[in-house]
Amino acid sequence: MKRYMVFNIGCIECGVSSDVVGSYETIEEAKKVADICQKVLGWREGGQNSFEVFDLFMPQSKAYSEVLT
Repeated sequence: MKRYMVFNIGCIECGVSSDVVGSYETIEEAKKVADICQKVLGWREGGQNSFEVFDLFMPQSKAYSEVLT
């Protein structure tokens, strides 16, 4: 299973869409993909984009788990 997800966070003010870029086995690979996407697609659909790396195996935050149980 791949552990790290690169996610494109679009601009809510500009109406730029958000979406999953992909999932990767290592954080280094994910960061490399995020950096490339940021350089090439940082401005897309007429607005700003942020490409972020998330660890899919992170434990759920206590603030959310308390609400969801």
